[in-house]
Amino acid sequence: MVNSEKKKSGIVYFETENQIGVLTIDNGNQNKINQADFLELSCLKEWLSEQNIKGLIITGQGRHFSAGADIDNIKANKENLDYLRESLKKGREILSYIDSLPIVTVAAINGVCFGAGLEIALSCQFRIATINAILAFPESNIGIMPGLAGTIRLTRKIGKSKALDMIISGRSVSAEEASEIGLIDRITAKKEHLSTALRFVNDLTKDKSTDQIKSIVQSVNSSFIETEEVAMENECELFLELVKNF
Repeated sequence: MVNSEKKKSGIVYFETENQIGVLTIDNGNQNKINQADFLELSCLKEWLSEQNIKGLIITGQGRHFSAGADIDNIKANKENLDYLRESLKKGREILSYIDSLPIVTVAAINGVCFGAGLEIALSCQFRIATINAILAFPESNIGIMPGLAGTIRLTRKIGKSKALDMIISGRSVSAEEASEIGLIDRITAKKEHLSTALRFVNDLTKDKSTDQIKSIVQSVNSSFIETEEVAMENECELFLELVKNF
């Protein structure tokens, strides 16, 4: 289906199809995230710099998006907090980079999407899930909590009360409920998450140049991290840059 050679980094591989990048988590039946820095950020940056893409889709190989962090690895390093702190820092840098990309980003969710897997999905602008998808932050059930900005991104996405309910309870949320609370943007049939995501990005970016898409996304991203005045100035300059080639 995808028309480029795979490039591997950590537990993921990258490939492209028709100006859309696909990042696939591939780590056993459950696609567990064995460490917070689950890929080499420099490798991702290099790969993206070589592409002329309008969108990036993140998905999981096989039945599940990701069952979350490898708890055994966390337990094994419970006395080595410096190691865990550094790994979490690198993991946050990866997700912050994805969050700030000036292209359309979509998480194509199949099956289980728990913990660190959900934190990865939340770094994307859109989430498309199969009807049988299950989403959760189950960390509270074993005495911990999300550590890759999941508490922050989920709150921004669905609001404080809904986020607290989901995170403190650790309960699983069906695709239907996730859609109702605004956690996912579209539900699709089983096994059609990737094809639906590809079609979604294609339809959204059809007849739009990469410069136009990047300018729009960059301006929207700016509104979240800059003051209103600076964001407006950025929008103006991006507008004028596009006018040059109008």
